Amino acid sequence: MAESSSSPSPTEEIVRLIKRLSAYVAFKMSSLFSTSTIRKLDSRSIGAIAGLAIAVIFTWRAIRTPRERQRRQPKRRIQSAESSSAAAQSSLTSIPPEVSFSHEDTAAQDVVDQFFQPVKPTLGQIVRQKLSEGRKVTCRLLGVILEESSPEELQKQVTVRSSVLEVLLEITKYCDLYLMERVLDDESEAKVLQALESAGIFTSGGLVKDKVLFCSTEIGRTSFVRQLEPDWHIDTNPEISTQLARFIKYQLHVSAVKPERTAPNVFTSQSIEQSKASSPEKLTGARMDSVSEINDNLSVEVSALLAPLPSLQLQALSLSLSCRRNIDSREYFKQLITSRSCNGIEVKQNLSNGKGVYANSEFQEDELILKDQILVGIQHSSNKVDCLVCSFCFLFIGSVEKQIGRKLYFKNMGLSGCCDGDSSESEEDGCVKYNGKQEQCGASSSNHKSLPQEVVSSLMNGEMALPYTDKFPLPSPLSCPGRCQEAFYCSESCAQKDWETSHSLLCTGERSESISREALGEFIQHANDTNDIFLLAAKAIAFTILKYRKLKAEYLNKQAKQSVPKQLLLLEAWKPVSIGYKRRWWDCIALPDDVDPSDEGAFRMQIKDLACTSLELLKAAIFDKECEALFSLDIYGNIIGMFELNNLDLVVASPVEDYFLYIDDLPDAEKEEAEEITRPFLDALGDEYSDCCQGTAFFPLQSCMNHSCCPNAKAFKREEDRDGQAVIIALRQISKNEEVTISYIDEELPYIERQALLADYGFSCKCPKCLQDASVV
Repeated sequence: MAESSSSPSPTEEIVRLIKRLSAYVAFKMSSLFSTSTIRKLDSRSIGAIAGLAIAVIFTWRAIRTPRERQRRQPKRRIQSAESSSAAAQSSLTSIPPEVSFSHEDTAAQDVVDQFFQPVKPTLGQIVRQKLSEGRKVTCRLLGVILEESSPEELQKQVTVRSSVLEVLLEITKYCDLYLMERVLDDESEAKVLQALESAGIFTSGGLVKDKVLFCSTEIGRTSFVRQLEPDWHIDTNPEISTQLARFIKYQLHVSAVKPERTAPNVFTSQSIEQSKASSPEKLTGARMDSVSEINDNLSVEVSALLAPLPSLQLQALSLSLSCRRNIDSREYFKQLITSRSCNGIEVKQNLSNGKGVYANSEFQEDELILKDQILVGIQHSSNKVDCLVCSFCFLFIGSVEKQIGRKLYFKNMGLSGCCDGDSSESEEDGCVKYNGKQEQCGASSSNHKSLPQEVVSSLMNGEMALPYTDKFPLPSPLSCPGRCQEAFYCSESCAQKDWETSHSLLCTGERSESISREALGEFIQHANDTNDIFLLAAKAIAFTILKYRKLKAEYLNKQAKQSVPKQLLLLEAWKPVSIGYKRRWWDCIALPDDVDPSDEGAFRMQIKDLACTSLELLKAAIFDKECEALFSLDIYGNIIGMFELNNLDLVVASPVEDYFLYIDDLPDAEKEEAEEITRPFLDALGDEYSDCCQGTAFFPLQSCMNHSCCPNAKAFKREEDRDGQAVIIALRQISKNEEVTISYIDEELPYIERQALLADYGFSCKCPKCLQDASVV
């Protein structure tokens, strides 16, 4: 259709005017900014000219930009004389006939285009921008690196795509790259490695063979990716991309056809080299830029949380906070020691072992050195059926009768640890004489002697009293403030402290402050089925979140008009957890005896995958956006590793054992009378009548004590120690300024066995005993 020859519109007139004006300004500026002219101008004149130039340029850009946002097109190149007539015709018809360019217009256009033309990035810059400064990339081989598209084809031949090599090697310069694929046999695996080696991938300084992973199923490849937790994953399978979208920051789906639906963090390209060589905006866009910025900030927060306390102090010096606590580690430990009324010790740094506990005064043999309160602790799930204790301080609660009745009740249900026994007992042994009458057992599969269910119920419900139990009073159990049926307390104080420090987020009751009670139940079930150390890690995270919220509220009350320094508040809330020595759990966990050393890598990957699954369940239950860094897998792994390396067994002696020992020590006449009543219960309990409360806990000061195979102190519960606190007693006289040491292992073991066990803690012992033993080995 022919174009009309109507007069130019007002907008077109303005466009032409701006073109000429910008060219004129460019010409004048080139002459004005000569050396001789600049000397004659004052700063005000130069500023005015620069301001006018900027205003003109940006006005020009605003007018010439279409209403709908479009990407800037590259400058058109002049066709050579050898160009085809079709190309020439296309070039001509692409220019609107009403637009003519004078020499001045062309000069103006050149000035503006040169000013705003983006610098063409290098391949390395494109790769880094596309990866959003990620540090780890996983990529499948078939259809991405290799020409082949199925495992069956790999059995015949393996061909590396030459066009992808440059990009692949560029990625390895900036990222930790892992390649992975499903293969059908060992021969295919060998062919792939040989093809990659022949292509020069291993000899160019980037990739190593150990980072090429093989599996036999697609699920195995998915598991690899989740365990490695990359910043980017590249794949050709849309189902896998969909499955991993929840766990991986970004994905590139390599496919000629774009899927109908993809997650916001999944991008599509026809090939990896096309995605890396094209314009950055085509893959990432503004949405990716904002997500990248969030993740960059998160990595900074994670690094700050894992830094030692002295480093945190330096970070805090530049921030103004009226309620700021002193982050200095020595001051913090002084506060801990003062709160525990153990002023005979101090925590100091030393060059060889980091920090350690030292005596400020002399200690005599068997003298109390320290009673350390629990920061976070749990009772083992399997132990809860045997012992009813306070969920905060782990003091036994209820009554001796309730403890015995409850234990027997679960035993009759086949849940108690005391149910195990010898199956050779006669049928008559399955009955107990109570009040002179032989009674048939309840529905217990146990081979221990048991009592009728009504007797057990009356004992558990407080309807029956045993003799002399008044000598062993226990506090009445209080229910959880959140109305769950899992936590009980010895006092209102313990209930309130537990609620405020962790349980309000981890309670499954109707008043729970978790974001999903259902998800929380799934997390707890997963921990009980796999490893209850996850429950301890969840307590540490909940503790930090709740302390952060408390600090934030205090700060807002005092500084209502100022913005809250979130990072500093989070560091302050994290401080009690930060003092423990940390390594990632899957890196420091001891290799089980039944795992062959050749399978160590696979074992540690399984452990990491287990932690990843646990963390995802926990995030669904208690995630807090302001404390997002706490839900990093790196933080979660380090928390669990800290417990693995620093925990002390939580042990509280049972009052039931004390009760039966008391009966046994009575004068003969009184003992005989009492045992007429108590003997059936003792027989029904079996050898496990003395079961104590068992769990795992983290003790801040105890965790600072270093190991020695000839220690001068030990963890030991005295008769009066009836709760979960750690108690450290002197084994011999300890001089002032001498380091207080304990043994992490059985120090009576041979030298080689001791060193092997201590290797799991990440060090080799150099104590006097080891140095002496090493000289004779």
